[in-house]
Amino acid sequence: MAMDAEQSITEGFKALSAGRPQAALEAVDAIDADSYPRASLLAGHAHKALGQHAAAEFAYRALTQKPDRRHSATGWWSLAGLKTAQFSAADAARLDSLINGDEQDGYLGLLHMTRAEIWHQAGMPDMAFAHLKAGNDLIAAARPFQGEAYRAFIDELLTVEPFALESQVAQSANPIFIIGQPRSGTTLVEQILASHPEVDATDELSFMGHRGADLQRDGGYTAALQSNDGSRWATYQQQYLDIVLPYCEKGGTYFLDKTPENFLHVPLILKILPNARFVHVIRDPLDNIVSQYRHFFPEGREYSNSLEGLVFYWRGYLMLMRHWSALFPDRLHHLHYSQLVTAPQDEIADLLTFCGLSRAQECFSPHETQRPVMTPSAAQVRQPINAAGVDSGLAYGGGLKDWLKDIGQLKEVSARLFGKG
Repeated sequence: MAMDAEQSITEGFKALSAGRPQAALEAVDAIDADSYPRASLLAGHAHKALGQHAAAEFAYRALTQKPDRRHSATGWWSLAGLKTAQFSAADAARLDSLINGDEQDGYLGLLHMTRAEIWHQAGMPDMAFAHLKAGNDLIAAARPFQGEAYRAFIDELLTVEPFALESQVAQSANPIFIIGQPRSGTTLVEQILASHPEVDATDELSFMGHRGADLQRDGGYTAALQSNDGSRWATYQQQYLDIVLPYCEKGGTYFLDKTPENFLHVPLILKILPNARFVHVIRDPLDNIVSQYRHFFPEGREYSNSLEGLVFYWRGYLMLMRHWSALFPDRLHHLHYSQLVTAPQDEIADLLTFCGLSRAQECFSPHETQRPVMTPSAAQVRQPINAAGVDSGLAYGGGLKDWLKDIGQLKEVSARLFGKG
């Protein structure tokens, strides 16, 4: 029975990763969550993706009661990441007790991050920041950011020269890649476009990043981009479309890939998918850096666990987006988050025009669209478009005082390259 339960949970996580949260719930429906804590975690994630916030909170709270620190800490952070859960004084006291224990590890980092969310809800950003720093420092120690490798990759990509977009590969589909920084509004843009009757949404697909790593190992990323080996690009295209196809319930003529890090792979994507368009979502650097620093990413994005790493990552991102904008200006649409949420009618109309889509009314009320949302912003995109996130980083200025000059420079460069938001 234990093996069957573990197998069902594993299959459930696979279903969730494939964008099928209902199938994930069915996989663990008959499993005793008290005996198998991962079933509670899976149920919470699946309910969250479906917009069933009360059920998600129930599952996550069950996980917080587990004696195993790994499970309880994951439950606490998942509860905080839900963004709809309201914490009580008893919750705060319980977290303080756990934080003040003897164990110093990455799971303690998650507890600090959750305690920061409680202080944030209470309107006390300075207290929140103290826990954010403590939590991020612990997590960064457990999984450090490889900054030198990132900078070397950026430097290599900056040597990419123009090449003909008429790839050796034929293509009938119209992929739309949503790129930028995590926590910049990419999920909102995805929700807007996925509301269109002709557009299918996928997920944050890792395919392009993995193929880029393959090319780097096999003789160099940029050298491969200069190649006209049509068979390689055709193979990659078919592999990618095979991943996308199960998501396409509307026909797949237009589909979305909302992987922010694909800003690193614009020329590779154009080699594989010559019809690709890119929507580059830009958020104010201060707001974005604070938002990322307040969030725990379970896989990758190690730079987000330090302010130094965030500023460093932003610098490389701006350099590269300037380069791609010069090489492929007709394939990039720069969309400011602040303009989108303050003047949505105009911005959405321009977005649809760039994507070659008709002006579907559903796109102007995306919160009404019922679909699974697999990213941390699932709760926010189910609300009417609003400007609550604009200038949200200002409250944390006290904690960021040593970095405000650097962040201000990022804002100046971003405005110079892409206009003011």
